[in-house]
Amino acid sequence: MRNRWCIRPVRAVTLAIAFALLSASVPARAAPPSTCDAANVVARAFPAIVNIWVAKILRAKDSRGKSVGREHLEFFVGTGFVVDPSGVIVTNKHVIQDAAMIRVTFHDHSQVPAQLIAASSLLDFAMLKVNVGKPLPTLRYADSDTVQIGEPVIAIGNPLGLGTSVSTGVISAVDRNLMKTPLDNFIQTDASINPGNSGGPLLDCSGEVVGINTALLSNSSVLGSIGIGFALPANDAALLTAKLMHPEHVSPNWVGLELQDLTPSIGRSFGSSFTGGAIVTSVDKDSPAARASFAPGDIITAIDGREVFNSRVVQRTVVDKPPGEPITMSVWRQGQTRDVTMRGEPWPHMMALRNNVLASAASIKRAEAEGTGLHLVNNTPAVRKRFDLTMTTGVVVDRVTDGSEADSLGFEPGQVITMVGDDPATTASAVMARLDHADAANGYLISLLVHDKLDTRWVTLFVGQVDAADLIATTPSPAKSAAAPVGHVTMPQK
Repeated sequence: MRNRWCIRPVRAVTLAIAFALLSASVPARAAPPSTCDAANVVARAFPAIVNIWVAKILRAKDSRGKSVGREHLEFFVGTGFVVDPSGVIVTNKHVIQDAAMIRVTFHDHSQVPAQLIAASSLLDFAMLKVNVGKPLPTLRYADSDTVQIGEPVIAIGNPLGLGTSVSTGVISAVDRNLMKTPLDNFIQTDASINPGNSGGPLLDCSGEVVGINTALLSNSSVLGSIGIGFALPANDAALLTAKLMHPEHVSPNWVGLELQDLTPSIGRSFGSSFTGGAIVTSVDKDSPAARASFAPGDIITAIDGREVFNSRVVQRTVVDKPPGEPITMSVWRQGQTRDVTMRGEPWPHMMALRNNVLASAASIKRAEAEGTGLHLVNNTPAVRKRFDLTMTTGVVVDRVTDGSEADSLGFEPGQVITMVGDDPATTASAVMARLDHADAANGYLISLLVHDKLDTRWVTLFVGQVDAADLIATTPSPAKSAAAPVGHVTMPQK
């Protein structure tokens, strides 16, 4: 049977389980130590790394991936790390996608709410802001262009919601193109990366960030690491950190071409003798490339007089140029080669719209109106007979709404709830009242002690109310600190 392989973002794991291409100016990378003291690196890095807890508004999906059922709250965990002492945290965008609430937990177990500063529309990258009333320890970006295949690295994150964990390995490859954007040049590592590691740092042996753990490769039968994980390079992260914190700075250069590598077989099918280069797959409307009459099937063989061997060289050359400078491409079409000159423009829509990232106020209200999806009944002799129960205390789960919060957390009919926080569960009506989203006095989290035929465990439900406006941060002015100058990035001014 043929394995079906797929690239998976390192999705923040649901609590049902336990829950550069661009040349950013970063300092010269410190010479790696002769031996890798992982314990020392981790001890110094831990205070700047956070676990991220997210309540998301989701809808269940059918086997074809189509959204079905009601909107409901579901809980996920991921990872992030502090890059500025004022409280700026970076993570993956998919960690906080559709968020209705974001909270971060520090190494000392303190927990605070977080707000979204901005997210990138180009890469899986987002920036959060927390306010703790004091400067925070930070991690520093390394020059990821200097990493070497075989170099030891350390991945830190929150795999499967187990809490902060460490894995070690080496850099397996560089410049991996996974998500088909012009800024894809992922670092591949065999350090174990699993769901929940998303947004965590990939550190070198000097304790500097060479990448942000973002995705893993697995087949359809494996949900976790098989030793092929991918990290967004630190140079790309440094660029995005500077750009998203300072939107007034010039964006990367853009011409509006989508490309793929030209292979000998593709070249022959078009009647071309070229065995390398880039072939156009699409052209953005109203782009410099569209105005220069590029079309799908055009083969780019050189740029600014230099022969190109793949699509990445073309994209790298384009984005490295300042917007407005002329770019000349040698283009083969229907047996003829001609030179085409155009001028790039600042990349449009580099910053993702917040309403495309966070849950909307309307979706939050709909999910709250649906409640937790948990329906309880008193533990009577008839109910015990119906579910073949021996426990005579607590209240019993009668039914669970498909696609609800309770469903996502693994609640099933026949389970017995004996405690609601510190209080005994005496009657179904009393417990249901505690689970009402409209009762702000309940706080925002309630833990239930749940018994079934296999085990007993505490399960936490979100029962509070949230305001979508509370998720949005104003762009901060970074604190001036020698300890964490936001990746030491400089950007050209307009």
